[in-house]
Amino acid sequence: MKILGTVLHTSSHRNLIIRGEETDKIYIKSRSPKINSMVFDTKKKKIGKISDIFGPVKRPYFSIKLFKNVTNENLRGFKHKNVYVN
Repeated sequence: MKILGTVLHTSSHRNLIIRGEETDKIYIKSRSPKINSMVFDTKKKKIGKISDIFGPVKRPYFSIKLFKNVTNENLRGFKHKNVYVN
């Protein structure tokens, strides 16, 4: 698994906004995360999928649509934590 980035914002609409790591440090262009890629927490538990990628190419932002099994208590615990992709 590779680090996707750090959670900046959690929303009541069951989304996370992630600030991605610098692309030249983490990703090779052909292996960069894509929409619908699975996202995992630090315990390697599936938490959602990438629903949007936006911002600068070198350090993008990701919008993550969370799965229904992620509770509101868990949602608060994600802020300022790293998340990962396969």
